[in-house]
Amino acid sequence: MQYDRVIRLALLLPILFETVHGHYGYILVLCRVLGSLQNVELIYSINYGKKELLRFNSTENKVTAYTEYAIKWADDFNKKPEWLHMEAEKAIADCKHFGQLYLPEVEKTVKPEVTVRSVRQASGKHPAMLICSAYDFFPKPIKLTWMRDDKEVTTDVTSTEELADGDWYYQIHSHLEYFPKPGEKVSCVVEHASSHKPMIYDLDLSLSKSDRNKLITGAAGVVLGVIMAVGGLIYYKRKHTALIISAGSQCSEPLQTIRNAEEQ
Repeated sequence: MQYDRVIRLALLLPILFETVHGHYGYILVLCRVLGSLQNVELIYSINYGKKELLRFNSTENKVTAYTEYAIKWADDFNKKPEWLHMEAEKAIADCKHFGQLYLPEVEKTVKPEVTVRSVRQASGKHPAMLICSAYDFFPKPIKLTWMRDDKEVTTDVTSTEELADGDWYYQIHSHLEYFPKPGEKVSCVVEHASSHKPMIYDLDLSLSKSDRNKLITGAAGVVLGVIMAVGGLIYYKRKHTALIISAGSQCSEPLQTIRNAEEQ
């Protein structure tokens, strides 16, 4: 059949027509999942020398020619719509099978852990610096945007590329230099496939939980040190007073003996 011959020819294009000038042929098969695996569209494209010759679309159940040379082939295919539909259904069944195996992994998303903090306070003519960091997210594409009072900031912003953690996850950091204003709200907006809507994280200049714990621990240590110092001082005072009293009593006994002897 004519269709079979074209398939074989297309498969052999890379071997028969690849030259030192870089001309080559290839077949591109796309399975487009339209919402769910119950609705899959097949695109079958034959290309040669950076030009597309033929394309089949299962939704239209039609072959389209893109060069004069391929028009006859397209006409021959389109005279057999039932056969085209049947062959497309076989390929779509394969698409659905592979989709059931691999789509759960491909579509896996992990929400980033985001922190917004100050790394430098404003001083004179030197602006303050904030950093918005997103950790342990997947997949890679992500967008970080700074907002000041709900208005996007486009200047004085520098960001790193998405950095691989080496364990399938990524991290990214964005810096903002600015001069703070009283009562101003600064936010970092994160857009990622793991959330259907942008995630907004406001800058909180109050102490974090870990910093509060460190402060409480330090204060407790200072209080304990003061208590121990005061206790030691009281103990020393009492001990010192007892020694003086004891020494005084020991010295008074000989003196009393001498007085008694003189009176006699």
